[in-house]
Amino acid sequence: MGQLILIFAVMATFSFSINAKSILYVQSPKAKLLSEPQLSSEGSALTLGESLNPVNEQGLFVQVRIREKTGWVSKLFVSPLPPSSQIKLGTSSNSTETVAARQRASDFTKTAAARGLSETEKMRVRGGAELYDFESLRWLESLSESSAQNGEPPTTGNQSTTLENDKGFDLPSPSDTTKAEVKMGRALSARLLKKYPLYKIESLTRYINQVGGRIAAVSSRRDLSFKFGVLDTLEENAFACPGGFIFITKGTLKRVKSEAELAGILSHEVGHVVLFHSGQFTSPNIFLEILTGLLSPSGGEVIGAAASAALDGLESQLLEKGRDAAVEWEADEAGVALASQAGYAPSGLGDFLSSLAKSENAKTFKKTHPDTNERIARLVKIEANQEKIESNPPKDQWNRFKDLLQK
Repeated sequence: MGQLILIFAVMATFSFSINAKSILYVQSPKAKLLSEPQLSSEGSALTLGESLNPVNEQGLFVQVRIREKTGWVSKLFVSPLPPSSQIKLGTSSNSTETVAARQRASDFTKTAAARGLSETEKMRVRGGAELYDFESLRWLESLSESSAQNGEPPTTGNQSTTLENDKGFDLPSPSDTTKAEVKMGRALSARLLKKYPLYKIESLTRYINQVGGRIAAVSSRRDLSFKFGVLDTLEENAFACPGGFIFITKGTLKRVKSEAELAGILSHEVGHVVLFHSGQFTSPNIFLEILTGLLSPSGGEVIGAAASAALDGLESQLLEKGRDAAVEWEADEAGVALASQAGYAPSGLGDFLSSLAKSENAKTFKKTHPDTNERIARLVKIEANQEKIESNPPKDQWNRFKDLLQK
C-alpha cells in the first residue's frame, strides 16, 4: 500500500515558488506590473494570458521580467498553470466515462483479490460509500448550474470571454493538473459533508455564492468553477478544499455582522486555493484515471485506494493538524487583497477575527490556525497598505439573509 501512495504523490503544502515553473501567466484583469511589491504602488496594466518570466519573489509578490521591463506582480493575479477554459462538472449525460472508470476500478479490485488483500482492503480500493456524501455535494453544484440556466451571474463571472477576445483564440480545455485538483477537492468535500451536514437553504446558499463569486472573479483561478456551501454546525470555522470548494459553518455566519466580514472570511479561503496551499496534483496515472468518474454525472464516483490515502492526509490537515502558520499568514494577506480588489472594505477579516477571539465555539478553528490576536495585529498592517479601490462597494445585503440561519 505504501508504494501505491508514493506513486500517487500529492505534494505537501505548496509554496508558490518561482522555481516551481519557469513561466507565470496573467489570469486576472486586475493584474499590474508594479514598481514596488505592494498593490498600492504605481503600475501598468498587464494583458490577460500574457506570459511573465519570474526572477525573484517577496511575500505575496513575484518580481518578473516582460518586454524588457522588470516589476512586481501579485501572486493572486498570476498562475503557474497556462490559461484554460473553466472546468465544468457533470455537464454531460453521456455515461461512457463513468462506465470506463467503474470497469478500471473493477479490474483493479480483481487484481487486489488475486494478491490476497483482505475484504476491507478491497473495499478501500473500490471506495467506502460510508465516508462520503456526494448527494449533498451535487445539490450544491446544481444551484450553480440552475443559476446559469436562469441567466443569473455565474459564480466566477464571465471574464473568460474577455481573455478569448484579447488573445484572439478559444481557450483550451482545463489541464490534467486542474482536473486532478478538482477530482481530489470534490472527493474531500464529500468527506467533509459526511462529517458536517450541508445547510440546504437555497436562497442563503445562492447569496453566499454571489459574494464568493465576486471574490473568485478577481483571482487567478479562472480555470475553476468555485462552489460555496454552508455547513450545518455551530462550530465556528471555514474550510477550503482543492479545486475551489469552499465551506463556511452556520456558527461562523451567526457571528458575521456585515457582508464585508463575510467577504473577508471567504477571501481568506479563496486565497488558500489560489496559492495552491493544499498542494499541486501533477502526474496523471492509473489512480487518477480511476477517479475519472468524479467529474461525471450522478453515480460515477469511484475512489481508488491511493486516492483514499491522499484524502486521509488532506482531511487531517483541515480538521486536525492545520496548515503551517506561514501559509495562514499568506492566506490572511491574500484575503485582505482579494476582498479589497472585489470592492469590499479591507478590514472585514480583521473585524471578524476580533469578534471570534472571544468565542468558545471555535475549538477546531483555534487548534488549526495561528493565535487569533497575533493574526489581528498583522492584519492591521496589511490593511493599511491596500490599494484604494475607486468604485462603488457592493451593497451590503447581509441583513436580508442572516435571519435564515434560525431555520
